[in-house]
Amino acid sequence: MTNAHNAPVGPTTPAQDALAATMAALMPLGGGLLLMLGYAWLGIFGLVLGVAGAAGWAFHWRNKHGAFFPKDLRGGSVGGFGALVAIIGFLLFVSL
Repeated sequence: MTNAHNAPVGPTTPAQDALAATMAALMPLGGGLLLMLGYAWLGIFGLVLGVAGAAGWAFHWRNKHGAFFPKDLRGGSVGGFGALVAIIGFLLFVSL
């Protein structure tokens, strides 16, 4: 079996699967927190900005890595994403 680039697709390791599962949990959590933070700070206008920010965030991630869940995820990328979600969550907690 080959992917779109005609490179052989090998099995994934448990570590890669754990990173993908972590990203699968962090992506909607981060987007939702960003929407709530925008709404808490600026009302409906902040909600619209939050939607734009979440879409831009997803667009940047996909362009940087080539897919939302690439096979070669790095722990640093997932850790950075987790830290960003933690900061957004903290800002939301402080603002409420």
